This record gives sequence, structure tokens and C-alpha cells, in this order.
Amino acid sequence: MADSQVFLGTMSSSESQKQLAIDQHSIQADEFARRYRELEEDGYRSCFAYSRKRLAEMLDSYLPEQGDGLRLLDVGCGTGHHMASLRERGFEVAGVDGSSEMLDQARANNPGSDIRLADVEALPFADGSFDLVLCVEVLRYLPDSSRCIAELARVLKPGGVCLATAAPILNLNGYWLVNRAANLVRIGDLVRLKQFFASSRRLRSEFAGAGFMKPAVRGVYFGPINWVERLVPSALPRLLKAWEPVDKTIADAPLFKEFSNMFLVHGVKMEGRIADR
Repeated sequence: MADSQVFLGTMSSSESQKQLAIDQHSIQADEFARRYRELEEDGYRSCFAYSRKRLAEMLDSYLPEQGDGLRLLDVGCGTGHHMASLRERGFEVAGVDGSSEMLDQARANNPGSDIRLADVEALPFADGSFDLVLCVEVLRYLPDSSRCIAELARVLKPGGVCLATAAPILNLNGYWLVNRAANLVRIGDLVRLKQFFASSRRLRSEFAGAGFMKPAVRGVYFGPINWVERLVPSALPRLLKAWEPVDKTIADAPLFKEFSNMFLVHGVKMEGRIADR
């Protein structure tokens, strides 16, 4: 631990924050693998499973049913869950992550795929290498998300599609406030790792600045459901099944999406645009 503290002390605050997020996810690699197995069994079993169920459905609204060899890069691929699912549909998948432990899971789930240990702000691929880029739950751990967004644009072909999630600052779980409080004092089992939140306006500006045409920001799921899971977990599956039809109606509605619990940004790279490094 002392060596780790010395190492972090020599890094910039942005790099230190990024490394802390990597370290935390390395610790949680087995837990994330378990959560994704639970998702496959029951999408209403937990808030995590439900959030990924809703996200998968929204991702599918942008992705072709069959990949037919389209090259897709998963930036921050974690356990490789999304890669494995898309690989089965004919996409040629590649992935990067900063955590070796996560990559062990990803490689086991995607044997033979191009999976690399890499910085999400310095992707080890040439300009215009991919048809699609996926970036799930990465931007929320970056103090300056614009650098990663520029890399997402750089590795895409002109006309290529980017799908990236971000954390809404006004989400109804109140997680911005909870996260800040948890970094000041220990609160139960909440992880003490600073996260970064955004408005849809800021995200549209950052993605447009990186070279994406009219980026759209959508609300994935809605409501203070994390508090239900903490207070009455046994009631959660039944509540989520009843709530989902309403959720599908309001989470992405113009009046409500700013208060959703997850944003999905959809962007198409401009023709002839090379993102600034």
C-alpha cells in the first residue's frame, strides 16, 4: 500500500483518479463477473441487472441485428460481457481496459479476440480502425471526459457509430450527492471513489467538439430504484417488473431524461474529420 501511495503521489490528479478507478475495478472483477451471470439469469434480480437490461435494449436499437464482420471496439470492456454478446451476432470485436484482472475475465469470455491492456485516453489503434465503438461506464470515472471522447472519435471510421454511457448529475438516486459524501466519510459499504457527472448539454458539446454529428443523449432508466434495493431488497424484482412499462415511457422523455440514472450518447463521426489528439 505504501508503494501504491508513493506511485499515485507522483502522478497528476487526473491520472491518480483514473488509476484509483482501475484499482477498484480490479478488486471487483469477480463481483462484476457474478453480476453479469445474474443478469443472464434474471434481469430484475438487482439494480445492476436491470440497468444493464435496459441499456442492452437501447443499444440494440442502434446496432444491426447481425454484425456481418463489422469491427467493434469496446473501450473499458471490463469482463467482456458486451463483447461476447456481440461476437455471437457476427461482429468482429476488440476490447481494451486498464485492469489486468478485468481482462482475464474478458479473454476467457472472448477467446481469440484482440483484447489489450490500455489507457482509454490513448487507444493503441490507428485512426479509423473501427466501424463502431462502445464505451460503457467509463466516462463517469474520468475528471476530463473530453480526452477519452476524442479517442473514441479518432479510432472510428468516418460515418462510424459511437455509443457511450455517462452519469447524469441530476439523477433521481441522488448519487452525485451520495458519492461526494462517501468520499468525505465512510457510509456503509459504499465505495469511496470519486465519480464525475454530466448534463446532457455538456455531453452534446463534448461529443460535437470531438467530431460527432448532432450527438443525441438519451435517458436509459429512471427512478430512485437503488434506494428500494437497499431498504427492501426482497421487493425489488416485483417492483421492477411492474415499473418497467412506465420506465420505458418516461426515462427518455424530454421532460424527464435529465433526471434519469444513466445517459446513453449516440454519435456518428463526421465524414473527413480526424479528432484532435
